[in-house]
Amino acid sequence: MTGKSWIQLRDYRAARTMFILPCNAAACVGNYFHAEVYNKRGWNTWREADANLRDLREEGRVGFAAVDSSTLETVPDDPRGAIILETEMRRATNPTGEDWGAPSWKWFRPTRSGQWKNLDELTDALVKGVRRVNGMGIQNVFALINPRAYFLALAAAVAECNLLGKWILFRVPAHPHHLIPAVKEVAPLVRSVAGGARIKGGIFHVPSLFPLLQEEDKKYRHALPERWKEYGRIPRFSVVNEQWRMLGQNLRGESTNIQGGSKL
Repeated sequence: MTGKSWIQLRDYRAARTMFILPCNAAACVGNYFHAEVYNKRGWNTWREADANLRDLREEGRVGFAAVDSSTLETVPDDPRGAIILETEMRRATNPTGEDWGAPSWKWFRPTRSGQWKNLDELTDALVKGVRRVNGMGIQNVFALINPRAYFLALAAAVAECNLLGKWILFRVPAHPHHLIPAVKEVAPLVRSVAGGARIKGGIFHVPSLFPLLQEEDKKYRHALPERWKEYGRIPRFSVVNEQWRMLGQNLRGESTNIQGGSKL
């Protein structure tokens, strides 16, 4: 770890929980925590997540990672895939020192010939990353990913690795403005599970941000192919609220069992 204003793990030996976050503009300098590279406030999603989980981070119990498509540009055949651990952020460095640019949907939507080449390549790279993480012995994996292509590719990759019943994916609006509020919403869930609570994996929508996701979805005109179709569907608001309520209820029940000394 470092003496900086954030915690950065040197290894994952004590980590039992992984929190996968979006990459950001500081990827170009090889450190997602360096918000100063692009933000005058000196704050970003990674710093927010670190602040909300600081005690667990100091103990090395929660490690961070990023979904980052820059790996497709630098080392496309890298067996580690498109999930970059916080211990290896230099993988995302741009040799030119310039920002890689935001992962806009326009880079992943189909070509004029109707091929989804870029989204296929990202999904394949994430399958590699998911398999690698699964082989690390991490007990709990959470992912909060906002770019639409990143979320679709990660959800498909997790499903293809038969881990959708174990990993917990949060779907939020694509606009980065909503990321820090999203982190504040899900950090308590990450904390509870890192503390011993258990919940079934799956895809969860954050209710407070769901109306914004619904509005965003209206602008996408291409029908998704079978590989991603299921993960692009927008459920009814009532379903979202019920899933979130049950999630909170299950966590509260598990926390009571842990405090009471019951075996899970």
